[in-house]
Amino acid sequence: MQKKEYIRKMFAGISPRYDFLNHLLSLGRDRYWRRFAVSKLPSGLILDVCSGTGDVAIEASNKSNAIASDFCEEMLQLCTQKIKMHGITNIYCVQNDAENLSFKDGTFNGAIVAFGIRNVSDIEKALFEMNRVVKKKGRVVILEFSQPENPFFRSVYYFYFKRILPFIGAVISKNSGAYDYLPSSVMLFPERNEFAELMKKSGIRNVEFYNLTYGIVTVYVGVK
Repeated sequence: MQKKEYIRKMFAGISPRYDFLNHLLSLGRDRYWRRFAVSKLPSGLILDVCSGTGDVAIEASNKSNAIASDFCEEMLQLCTQKIKMHGITNIYCVQNDAENLSFKDGTFNGAIVAFGIRNVSDIEKALFEMNRVVKKKGRVVILEFSQPENPFFRSVYYFYFKRILPFIGAVISKNSGAYDYLPSSVMLFPERNEFAELMKKSGIRNVEFYNLTYGIVTVYVGVK
């Protein structure tokens, strides 16, 4: 099975418990991580790529209109339900592939992806697409898991991330594969400087990154 189809089915399978597990397994820090990443976006129309159930788009909607884009229909259904439940009227959900966005060049003031870029088949293509649909001088923001740099903290974190997290995730979601995939995909993801170079190769300039929560996650910010 191709990676793209595997990822689609995996997220469809865990979608009912996805939000609950995000908050539980991150000890609630995921809310802060998203809020920090969104703070790096400009005002105006925002594209949330690999939006999942729409948490980043919802955060962005506090100051901007947003489009929540994802290729998993089950996730987008939950996104639609959530924005209706909260009475949010400035978010639109669109089924879309991160590697082949259907939007015209220069449509958005900013584009963001949170915990989704490592799941695409072709990272450079997805970054190029995000940069393409952003206006000149618009911003591209990436929030992604990373490997802590402090040796002691890294060893403690790895024990949780590789042993405890997959067990809890499997019990609650009834899907062991998804939460085994999570740590393995993070371990394979490019190091910070290497990923920043991929962004630059995709046409994104002035790339900076910020480590959060002792380097568990990193926020990358660049300009078109």
